[in-house]
Amino acid sequence: MRTIKLFALLIATLYCVQASAQRYESQVFNQVNVTTVVYGSNFTVLPLVGGGRPARQPLVARVYTPVGDTKTDRPLIIYLKTGNFFPFPANGSCGGALNDSSNVEFATRLAKMGYVVAVADYRGGWNPTANDPITGELTRRYTLINAAYRGVQDVRTCIRYFRRNVAELNNQFGIDPSKVVVWGQGTGGYISLAAGYLNSYSEILTTSDPTKFTLPTPVGPVPMVLEPYNGDIYGNPPAPLAACVVDANYSALSGGAFLPGDTLCVPNHVGYNSDFTLAVNMGGAMGDSTWMDAGEIPLISYHVPSDFFAPCETDVLNVPTAQGALPVLEVSGSCDVQEIAAGFGLNNVFNSIPASSDPYGAVSPSSLNSFFPFEGTPNNTSAPWEWTSYSGVPAPLPTTDCNTDATVARTYIDTIIGYFAPRACVALGLPCSFVNTKEIKSIDLNLTVAPVPATDAVNFNTNSELIRSIFVYDINGRMVKSINNIDNTNYRLEREQLSNGIYFAELRFDEGFVKRKLVFANN
Repeated sequence: MRTIKLFALLIATLYCVQASAQRYESQVFNQVNVTTVVYGSNFTVLPLVGGGRPARQPLVARVYTPVGDTKTDRPLIIYLKTGNFFPFPANGSCGGALNDSSNVEFATRLAKMGYVVAVADYRGGWNPTANDPITGELTRRYTLINAAYRGVQDVRTCIRYFRRNVAELNNQFGIDPSKVVVWGQGTGGYISLAAGYLNSYSEILTTSDPTKFTLPTPVGPVPMVLEPYNGDIYGNPPAPLAACVVDANYSALSGGAFLPGDTLCVPNHVGYNSDFTLAVNMGGAMGDSTWMDAGEIPLISYHVPSDFFAPCETDVLNVPTAQGALPVLEVSGSCDVQEIAAGFGLNNVFNSIPASSDPYGAVSPSSLNSFFPFEGTPNNTSAPWEWTSYSGVPAPLPTTDCNTDATVARTYIDTIIGYFAPRACVALGLPCSFVNTKEIKSIDLNLTVAPVPATDAVNFNTNSELIRSIFVYDINGRMVKSINNIDNTNYRLEREQLSNGIYFAELRFDEGFVKRKLVFANN
């Protein structure tokens, strides 16, 4: 096991290598502003714990922006806190508040690098204390799956809030709505993974184990999550309803926990897109590995392989509670999920990072270019980047053993951000120092782009050079599409929601990039 002093020295040395870099690669601003926003509202089940009914909860985020920055097209990171889907300090954990020390540290550092960071709350509420020897595990699984589903709905609501802010509120935070990262810490990692790869409700019903997300009933198995009552994966009720309302059937299915008339979801920011470009998982796991498919977004992961609570491979998730750790369901952690991502080529975009610009990648114990495992952490902690500060937040429960060494935690944060920086540069198409900025001529590549104008799609073809990625900008210079991991000599770009007009496509190759004008028009 490496000692903490040697580890800190190594990281400090590597950090100095990065110190001379530019925006998005190191901290180039000295101060940040923090603004609290309500990004939406929806119904929480937490009042059920005290015998109440579901109530509408404001959804809050703390937005960090760099002081003195004049750019208005900054990437947005939505940072999801940990907390076991239950309020701190009753969650049996060392954190769970928006102003946890690690949340503030990550958000501040990233904002000083030129990002906009929204540390976002999301709805909690499940039954972690169900310990009946026959029904306890099923109850825990059912209620936790629904809590995670609400978390996915909330992060998508948050993404739509910022896109609506750009369109209707004069882009208050100066973001590029096409460059969005969802970064989950601990419990938030479960949400970032699910939001990134659970792209349709049907995927919940078609897992390798058909009983995993179902409840046994006298008439047969019933899905644990039901769209008419829980809403779709975006948090919207079925059209044309204004809310998801419980009826007698769902009341009976829930064992009377919900009563007819209880409302479980309302729409927020309808009509805006909920997609994002890059997922980051830090100590979380995926509800089912079958959710990941080819052609999906890149993923960066950090994990302690010996983590007892969130397994790094595919194993049973154990959730810490005030009554101790309780098993819930089988999940797939970073060790397995990153192998699947590699098989699909989701992280091939990271292969373009030169070794000289990736010192943290060089010391990662993993052979994968998107996964940094932390071996030999202090006291075998599963979240070495966290530390507890008792200032400004409630204290953890007296029985909770929490790290209070900020110096050690910050050495891990050095590594995490140092590993993230170059990968975000290539995944988001940022103008970092190592990105090939040489413009090459279409004729040198035998590149053809047709048809122009186009109605439904544009075809890009070269004779031999591999197209690595394509970024599409509108006439005002805003990115409206980004496609990574193409790695082919031809690509068909679907128009989808793009309106009539002129656009510019930037195609990236190993040798540099090419820009071509596109025109979309109706027949």
